[in-house]
Amino acid sequence: MAGSVTPYSTSQGKRYRVRYRKPDRAQTDKRGFKTKREAELFLASVTVSKAAGDYIDPALARV
Repeated sequence: MAGSVTPYSTSQGKRYRVRYRKPDRAQTDKRGFKTKREAELFLASVTVSKAAGDYIDPALARV
């Protein structure tokens, strides 16, 4: 499995968190998706970019 999508509650309502492993095998997550579909699409895009070798770590992209 490439990652997981899990719901959590906020004061604004339900949101979704995506957990996945970066190419260096470290676990990371991104949260705040309003719909499960948005979260699943993000996970799919991360999976495709990792497979294509185009993945850029968001923490390193800010440098």
